[in-house]
Amino acid sequence: MWNWLSDYNYDFALATIPVQLILMMVYLERQQLPTRQSRSFWLVMIMNLVMTITDIAACELNEVWKEYPLSISYGLNIAYFIAFIARGWSLFDYASEVVDAPKKWGRRYIWGMALPAIAVSLLTIVTPWAGTIFTMDPVAGYHNLGWYNAIYFSTWFYILASLVVLFCFRKEVSLRLQIGLFSCNLILAVGIIMRHSFMNTLVTSFFSLLAILIIYLTAQNPDSLRDRMVDVFNKAAFAEMVSELILYDKPFSCFGVGIRNYASFKTFYGASTMYKSLLDAGKWLNAHFTDFHVFYLGNGQFVLLNHTLDYSDVQGMAQKITERFRYPWVDSGGVQVPLGINMVFLSRSVPKKNERYVEVCLEEAFNEARRRDMSTVYAVDEALEAQIKRQEKIRAALGRALRDNSLEIHMQPLYCVWEDRISALEVLARLQDGELGYIPPQEFIPLAENDGDIMELGRQIFAKTCQFISNHDLEALGIDFLTVNISPAQCLNYNLGEELERMASRYHISMSKIRLEVTESATGDMESLLEQMERLKNCGVSFLLDDFGAGTSNITRVIQLPFAMVKIDMQLVWAYFRSNSNMLLHVIRMFQEEHMAIIIEGVEDKHMAQHLAQMGCEYEQGYYFSRPLPADELVAYLEKHRGYAWLE
Repeated sequence: MWNWLSDYNYDFALATIPVQLILMMVYLERQQLPTRQSRSFWLVMIMNLVMTITDIAACELNEVWKEYPLSISYGLNIAYFIAFIARGWSLFDYASEVVDAPKKWGRRYIWGMALPAIAVSLLTIVTPWAGTIFTMDPVAGYHNLGWYNAIYFSTWFYILASLVVLFCFRKEVSLRLQIGLFSCNLILAVGIIMRHSFMNTLVTSFFSLLAILIIYLTAQNPDSLRDRMVDVFNKAAFAEMVSELILYDKPFSCFGVGIRNYASFKTFYGASTMYKSLLDAGKWLNAHFTDFHVFYLGNGQFVLLNHTLDYSDVQGMAQKITERFRYPWVDSGGVQVPLGINMVFLSRSVPKKNERYVEVCLEEAFNEARRRDMSTVYAVDEALEAQIKRQEKIRAALGRALRDNSLEIHMQPLYCVWEDRISALEVLARLQDGELGYIPPQEFIPLAENDGDIMELGRQIFAKTCQFISNHDLEALGIDFLTVNISPAQCLNYNLGEELERMASRYHISMSKIRLEVTESATGDMESLLEQMERLKNCGVSFLLDDFGAGTSNITRVIQLPFAMVKIDMQLVWAYFRSNSNMLLHVIRMFQEEHMAIIIEGVEDKHMAQHLAQMGCEYEQGYYFSRPLPADELVAYLEKHRGYAWLE
């Protein structure tokens, strides 16, 4: 049993030391982002540990001050007080970094807010000569002096300052981080109150440790910044790192390595084998490019970030990576996985507005490299920058349209061969902007999908479709049904059926008048999609498969799903009529044998229309019949072409 010299109760303080050391070792063992936020948190842990150890040592030494030089007692007590002050300031500094306060208020505010801590620290340092905070009386020993409460004033000041900063930036911080920062400051305040209430019990470091644990669990757990499957920094870590580099005007370059046809490879080899290959690739990149921070952004895309990489170094780096990827990656079961790659480069000279802009640059660079099927490095150039700037404008235009509910619908007629009439309409989203004019769907739909706006876009288009049906007599117009596209993201919405049914009920129309077009890319998750389609079928919805032949065209998956109709992509149709391929004949025959109605896209002239009718296609769609039209023009078109002989 250890015999302590003083009457202080050290139980709480002693308990924090091993826990703090374990936490610091775990934190240090995992690779950390070199950000100010990480360094601030590390400083908080160090100051709390120093504060705890020096507090115990000073209390003990204060009992036997006569046996040692007074300079030792002064030194230990000063070290404790400065650690106490620095712990309070570093927690505030950490909170400021979390909410990105320097981005709005500048670094001067941080240094300005450090003045109270600096002032009280100076009062502490000069106390042996000025008698400000405490004294070591040669007869009576340790005694607090008049400025002693400045120590606690400093901590209270930074607790309140942290809460003010958190309040000012509450809209820009997630609820989880808000709760974490508020809780740790509340716990720290309780600790100070408890210290005043129980002067002989050292509880301050214990409550500080609780605050540190809350920060660790809500924001600073290193594993939250690492991809769980690939074990390198994840996309959130990339955004945090880039955001700080931009904030402090530090130039950096990004070198990207993306797996070609990643989705197809993942389907073919299976998710576990693919992730094992990515795990090995991540380890290899980390081992061979130690001067870089390696991030995995998802979809088979790695990014290596560095402050010094320039064009002169890129080719050597690309050659080294290309050489390794010429050989397959082997999983634990001996399966060899050959992975083709695309490489992209974002140089230090490219202006970087924010982390989202950097991500978009890399994403578009990967897309361009895939389109060109490049084996060399694709570097972001002025043309791509101009394209990205246009995308930013389109994003803004789309945001305004969704906010104002100003998206338009145009409808393209579908000709029924058997009945020799226009009998259906495809509903298409259209976006007009005051600055950009007409924006094609192929530009704004992918952006809506990437940014998460596709759900709201789909709701608005479906509502406008219901409104059109409600405002017009479809039977009088000769229209049996309308088709509406739904995105893969919408297909994963469990409540989609209820949402659509509520909208249809609001406009007093039957769901049987609408058929949903599902793209091939949505058929990847068979189990979820099948369950969703069954729920929607119970609401009276029919389905057609859109753009067959434009994607991976997994026939087995298509046949297993309850599609009543299939739409053949225009590229397959045009290839047939240009004598490039006879695949169209076999595709039509296959779906006829499965008793599925066939819609042919891209019908440009009468010859095509007649020939496709002879092949047995039920529906035809294309500019031979009509381009997509707004509602008023469509109604006039249908009335004008009632009884028109299209194939004669």
